[in-house]
Amino acid sequence: MSHDRLERLRQPNRTRFKRHTGIYPETFAEMELVLDQRERSKKKSGRPPALDASEQLLLTLEFWREYRTFAHLGHDWNIHETTVQRTVERVETALIGSGEFRLPGRKSLKREENVFQIIAVDAAETPCERPTSQQRRWYSGKKKRHTLKTQVVINVSTRMILCVATAFGSMHDLTLFRQSGVQIHPETALIGDAGYQGIRQHHGHSVTPHKVTKKAPLTPEQRQQNRELASTRLRVEHVIRCLKIFRVLKDMYRHRRRRFSLRVNLIAAVCNRTVASVA
Repeated sequence: MSHDRLERLRQPNRTRFKRHTGIYPETFAEMELVLDQRERSKKKSGRPPALDASEQLLLTLEFWREYRTFAHLGHDWNIHETTVQRTVERVETALIGSGEFRLPGRKSLKREENVFQIIAVDAAETPCERPTSQQRRWYSGKKKRHTLKTQVVINVSTRMILCVATAFGSMHDLTLFRQSGVQIHPETALIGDAGYQGIRQHHGHSVTPHKVTKKAPLTPEQRQQNRELASTRLRVEHVIRCLKIFRVLKDMYRHRRRRFSLRVNLIAAVCNRTVASVA
């Protein structure tokens, strides 16, 4: 039955395949190649796996895309829920360990050969279950619930994700930027929203919206500059939307928080492949 499921997905066009899995068939083939290489390098001993490499990958993508419980996925695939969990974690570890699905990283922002014209930074929040301890640390006053925060830095011209960072929900956006250790080349322009007021102290070539007060209303020129900045910064919002196509980053996160950062990095790298294939 699982083989039939994969064959039915491969028959339609690319758009339908992406609606189901969140990625295009060519990205699926690249990920499948990594898993095949892992299987060939393993010593053959013990019971054979319940699913082959392509089925394990499809199961993992369904978990990311739909974020159903392991019990529901196990019922659909006719395997036990603990097998689903082990399979998903094994696939994630293999993909991140291969080095093929990694982001350029924060160090790439300061290299002389990678001087980007404009980069944008923004933060998104994913709701999570109430923790048993240190509840205030994970409580977001903005969202009025417990959340996990993700910082995304993109190249505005290509919409490629350069690096990500995660933290607990109560951390301010600017504090997360400081602690993430992002170092930007002096010639690169950095734009952010109102949550990054004061970022010029860390990077002189930074632009944030003009802030309005009762005593100092915005001038027409400042309003026009804010509109132009919002139009440019909208690209990072589109990238965050691409990340949240995978509902594991959108719905209430139910699993251990220590694996959240790994999944954010993997999905961001996969989204970069999607952007590159469209371009």
